[in-house]
Amino acid sequence: MTDKKGTTQEVSLKDIFENAHDYKCLAGETAMQDFAILRLLLSILHTVFSRFDANGNPYGYFELDEQYQQISPVDQDDDIDDYQEDLFATWKSLWQAKVFPEIIGEYLEKWRDQFYLFGGSTPFYQVSKDTLELTGNKIDKAKPNQVYGKTVNRTLSESENKVILFSPQHDSIKNKLSKSEIARWLVLYQGVTGTGDKVKFANQETDQKLSKGWLYDLGGLYPSGENLFDTLLLNLALVHPKKEYIKMQTPIWEVATNKDQLEKFRTNEIVDNLASLYTNWSRAINLQDNCSDETDFSISIIKLPEVEHPNNFLELMTEWRFNKNGDNKGKFTPKKHNLNEQLWRSFGLTFMPGTDVHQRPGIVNWINELETQNVRLGSLKFNAVSMVDDGNATSWNPINEIFDQLVFENILSDADDSWIPRISDEVVLTKMLIDNVLGSFANSLKMIRNLNSSEFVNRVKQEAYYQVDVPFREWLASIKPFDEKEVKIKEWKYKLHKVIESEAQKLIDLSCKRDILGVKDGGNMKNIFTAYNRFNWKLNEHLSKE
Repeated sequence: MTDKKGTTQEVSLKDIFENAHDYKCLAGETAMQDFAILRLLLSILHTVFSRFDANGNPYGYFELDEQYQQISPVDQDDDIDDYQEDLFATWKSLWQAKVFPEIIGEYLEKWRDQFYLFGGSTPFYQVSKDTLELTGNKIDKAKPNQVYGKTVNRTLSESENKVILFSPQHDSIKNKLSKSEIARWLVLYQGVTGTGDKVKFANQETDQKLSKGWLYDLGGLYPSGENLFDTLLLNLALVHPKKEYIKMQTPIWEVATNKDQLEKFRTNEIVDNLASLYTNWSRAINLQDNCSDETDFSISIIKLPEVEHPNNFLELMTEWRFNKNGDNKGKFTPKKHNLNEQLWRSFGLTFMPGTDVHQRPGIVNWINELETQNVRLGSLKFNAVSMVDDGNATSWNPINEIFDQLVFENILSDADDSWIPRISDEVVLTKMLIDNVLGSFANSLKMIRNLNSSEFVNRVKQEAYYQVDVPFREWLASIKPFDEKEVKIKEWKYKLHKVIESEAQKLIDLSCKRDILGVKDGGNMKNIFTAYNRFNWKLNEHLSKE
């Protein structure tokens, strides 16, 4: 997107870095696609600026070949601390410059042959026919699965077996994709695939769990800024929050041959750096050579092993779940967002410091470190993105996506007097009042009305969350770092009291004769007025009218 009016323009990889400061944001077909493309761009930045400073000068801790490829890792004993300082200095210099240096374009030119979508010995994000015909790459079926354009296009995600109702595209064009669309959807498809396809390599190790796409399991989270340059820098954690992941960057295009690229994924080589993680494949994909805008598009796919999930804190851009049971008991795994819950309802999970049973997203730790280093960030926008599946383990077909945002001032800090725990407390209070206090009132009405289903109670609570959503977002965005905390919290509690009381009053206004007459509950009569009196007492116990 090139301006505030929403004007969009298709640009090349080189253009996007040369003019990132003039672009507002990525603007692909879906928010999830933008997330996948963002990670591709970040893999390039991690690779370049792990080797060159903001002026395009190489660091002195290792040698580079003619392709600007790093030959050896940094000495972990003698140089790693100095290297980290230089990486941080590079990030700060880039932030101050507000424009990317020419070294990115120079690097991309060195690797131009690796970015061709069609043909060549190493087609982009794909496996060539020659590689698939090698002896060790036999498959367990007669031929690979064939996937058509309407499946790759995640605005449709339509399979050959089930036609979607009310499709946004006519049947005659569902499988037709332009070359630029193919490039964008290919990047996302490697991250969000599903399990509906059944073909794998014949000699694939049986204990390897096969991937449905690394991005598919993430509760994606990333900050964004005033323009695309700011967004890229905010997510460019050159100094990984966990020191053990400050490694040599190895994006997939730097793997020498297509055979070696496939072997890297087939053997499930350990992923220990962000450039490698951000360019991970879930499938060995082969595109048809004679693709044109006029013909139906399709790809051949073969399953590949998945990236290790438990405690994989190399991943920065996700929320985490602590597993109390199951195969991953006592470990953290990525936590997807809930379609029916706004991002602010998991405020504590997202922004509170980590504990033994709580892991804060790494990207928040990175932003918090920037705050600690007194980098002026201004207003922050955090974006949540996830893909919703059909709930069927045999297909995990994507059927929807989640996108949400939170905007607030520069208040991220782990200091004792930080805003974060106070805001988290108010979120906990808000959820308790809606789920327990208002929910208890709705449950009483359910009992009075002799309703069997929980639908009524759930609807009352969801409506309350809807009504409180905008006021909470506005209150959060209004907080300034040096505001008097008690004053601002009292301001929120006043707004919250009004919303909860109003939702209860709606139930009173819509009461029926049975609600008024009531029913016997033990030895007492229970009606809407006695239930309301109890609700009102509980509400004022937590939120006094004053």
